[in-house]
Amino acid sequence: MTLGTVGAALLYLRDITRRVLMAQCGTDFGAEFWLRSADVLALAGSLMLVLVFGGALPGADWVQQLRLVLGLALAGIFVTVVLVASSVWRAVPAQPDGRSS
Repeated sequence: MTLGTVGAALLYLRDITRRVLMAQCGTDFGAEFWLRSADVLALAGSLMLVLVFGGALPGADWVQQLRLVLGLALAGIFVTVVLVASSVWRAVPAQPDGRSS
């Protein structure tokens, strides 16, 4: 469940993230490194959250467990996207009128 959720988000963001990183890095090698790093961060972070906080509760309803695992996986994706987006945003050069592009 976690891998499917994270994988779907990574596939959705992969193309646009590659284009932004290519513009920032100027080479495919640099963009590929950062793209793979973000993938590992999203997968590892989401799995860590599920493993640490998503333990099966004795007698718990399976729907509650599903909600917990899905919520933790989405939290991992959210944190990863925030970290990557803020890092990319800081690297975007400001335009002459003071705005970022």
